[in-house]
Amino acid sequence: MITALAEVTGSGEGYLTVRCQQKTSCGSCASKSNCGTGIVSNALPGKVLDIRVPSEKPVDEGTLVEIGLEEQTVLRSALVVYILPLLFAIAGAVFGQFLADLMAAGEGVIILFSLLAGGLGFLVARHFSRKLEQETGATPKLLRILGNPVDPAAVINAATEDSD
Repeated sequence: MITALAEVTGSGEGYLTVRCQQKTSCGSCASKSNCGTGIVSNALPGKVLDIRVPSEKPVDEGTLVEIGLEEQTVLRSALVVYILPLLFAIAGAVFGQFLADLMAAGEGVIILFSLLAGGLGFLVARHFSRKLEQETGATPKLLRILGNPVDPAAVINAATEDSD
């Protein structure tokens, strides 16, 4: 299960609205200070996500909670969104090669069919990804209620060095 900490921003009948910071894989490797992607990800603020999570009990706004999503859901979504259009584009290129050989045409036919099939694969992936969103397993689950965050006024000295 992939977990994340989130802050409750609202609630309704049977659900909570939570806000969490999107995690990126960049920043965890040893060469993050020398990598262009790592430098850019450190300079830009992270993306904030607002998510609806089913909950039977009401939780006050500002409370920290832990939410989770099954790995199988993430893998299935990645398969649909990334691999399906790629497979369509490859099939389009193979079909374009077959037609180019029949018509004694150039590479333009291959490129055209690959782009058209890739676009069709994108539309098919969009359709299936919307169906995946509707499944109950695709929604994050409320794992734990952690409590209220520390008030910024309560933090007296967050410096790493002692003051004089």
